[in-house]
Amino acid sequence: MLQSREEKAKKVLMVARAFPPFLPVGYSIRVIKFIKYLPALGWQPVVLSVDDQQEYETLPKVGSEALLSEIQPTVKIIRTMPGEPSLRYLQKEKEFGGKNFVTRLLVKIFGGARRWVFRNIFLPDRMITWLPFAVGKGRQVVKDEGIDVIFATCPPHSSALTGAVLKLFSGKPLVLDFRDDWIDTPWHLAKPAMVRMIEKLLEKWAVKMADKVILVTEWSRKAFQERYPAQPRDKFILISNGCDLGELEALKSIVPVHHTAKFTVVHAGSLNVSTVWGRSPAGLFQAIQKLLRENPQLKGSLVFKFAGDLPDEFRKLADEMGLTDVIRGLGHLPHAEVLRMIKSADLLLAMNYEGWATLIPGKIYEYWAVGGPPILLLSCPGAAADFVCEHALGIAVEPYDADGIQQAILQVYRQSKTSSPLRIKPDGVEAFDRKTLTHQLAQVLFTVS
Repeated sequence: MLQSREEKAKKVLMVARAFPPFLPVGYSIRVIKFIKYLPALGWQPVVLSVDDQQEYETLPKVGSEALLSEIQPTVKIIRTMPGEPSLRYLQKEKEFGGKNFVTRLLVKIFGGARRWVFRNIFLPDRMITWLPFAVGKGRQVVKDEGIDVIFATCPPHSSALTGAVLKLFSGKPLVLDFRDDWIDTPWHLAKPAMVRMIEKLLEKWAVKMADKVILVTEWSRKAFQERYPAQPRDKFILISNGCDLGELEALKSIVPVHHTAKFTVVHAGSLNVSTVWGRSPAGLFQAIQKLLRENPQLKGSLVFKFAGDLPDEFRKLADEMGLTDVIRGLGHLPHAEVLRMIKSADLLLAMNYEGWATLIPGKIYEYWAVGGPPILLLSCPGAAADFVCEHALGIAVEPYDADGIQQAILQVYRQSKTSSPLRIKPDGVEAFDRKTLTHQLAQVLFTVS
């Protein structure tokens, strides 16, 4: 049961390495919304994150700065060293190595050794270097601020260990928030057998230390319950991702324009090149190429807009496939502008990480809340595909099924030229409002405090 506002608020330490101004919005928007709405529910957040005076190898500043404006001034943000080189240091290292043969050799030896250690020794990820700094500062914060509960969000999954160690030293209850799964994922399965075994033990220990473990999809919750049958089933809590419906109020006055412009497909979010965290548009590009080859009358009638990172490798691929005039990479845009693009699109594109059956791309909730263009989801079978089908949000196709993607685009395109273009309704999205989800978190915090 939630406290009344007249009672003194309890305090929760929010351990979040992925936090503004670092990384794209998608990495931190969940914890930011929790921090935004918790004070009205009897909880005062105190944030523990990384020093923001510099940028780092794993922490570039690329678009999330504006999220900080959503945090109340009364929320303390305490920052520590990340335990990794800053970009400024790496640039100086590069300049030093260019002076002569000796300096080049020194940089190659010591820089190479550092990168090898980061890549091969540090488990579960190289961001574990933040743990000693976070724990050192966190112990003091727990004492000075009178923290009642520790909340640690991951990935990076080393943050789960940071939260567990903080509980070990402080004795305070721990809530772990897994935005993405750790074990039995493409990221985990790509590692050597010995590393996988160690990481299973690390996750098992962190889960055992936690009082509650929050998962964002029912697929994830069931996976954890099956992996840890000795733990109480109610230890694993579902609090999904969602969207802030208050931010979408202004969109109600926007009237989408149809039939007068190109058929516009919008993808909001970043793509990336990776063997284990990959989101590649290669299958989509093949489908578009095939669609235009078989329907030459559509040339000049289609445009695909990517708001967010579209890596050079994918831009080059589009050029090589003759799609230069069709694919437009817009880079990072203000959130309000992205929302307007979403509202006025004919089709919304969502791409899941390849092979991640337990994930639902966060943008799907915002796409749904806009209440208009249908969604084309490129994903393997799993939580995301089930979600789109369950709520009648559009069409789910596997990411390299070029024929299936082509048919889905063509279906929505043809329907858009009729008097009844395909549209989706926002009915039911209220259950995924950020305020509602934060209310669920507050209840969990009170349960363990």
